Amino acid sequence: MKGLLLKDLYNVRKQILWYLAMIVIFCAVSVFVRNSAFGATIGILVTVSVLLTAFAYEEKDGWNRFVAASGAGKWAIVGEKYLLGLIFAVLGIAAYLAAFILIRDYCDWLDFVLPVCMQFLMFAVTLPLVIKFGTERGRVYMIVAMIAMIVILIFALSLIPEAWGATPQIIAAVSIPATVALAVASYFISVAIYDRKRC
Repeated sequence: MKGLLLKDLYNVRKQILWYLAMIVIFCAVSVFVRNSAFGATIGILVTVSVLLTAFAYEEKDGWNRFVAASGAGKWAIVGEKYLLGLIFAVLGIAAYLAAFILIRDYCDWLDFVLPVCMQFLMFAVTLPLVIKFGTERGRVYMIVAMIAMIVILIFALSLIPEAWGATPQIIAAVSIPATVALAVASYFISVAIYDRKRC
């Protein structure tokens, strides 16, 4: 898996600085305007964009045929993509956390928890779609899912917790385990899809 990860990082190396710069800029904007929405959404966009770039390079170079012939296990091949997404998700979360701390007096801590959960949900949804349909078709479905999730995120942040009648602790206690469970389920679904396509 280490070799697969290094290969993807090498492929996206030219975009990494751009992605990191976007994270910093959007989080800085969040601090400047005292609104967490900018920093919250960039993490979702960057995480998914990195994965799509890595998949696009693989499709262009015919990597799928090579890796299938190399004997690499399906669990490692799929797991590496989840690890790649996790790495960039953590980078985005770290920057967003720094911005959130600076504007803590202007937002609720759920404004941090929910976007982080949404970020993991986004790449958990994206990976099975891209593995199933390829980069181009998967990108279309991903954009639809991303728009839907961002709308849900903005809507939820405007309503929670007053409209739901739930405490922040209850919302976090439901959101975090649900996100973890869906991410794990996404991994097994992706492995199953990849295994069927390889056969």
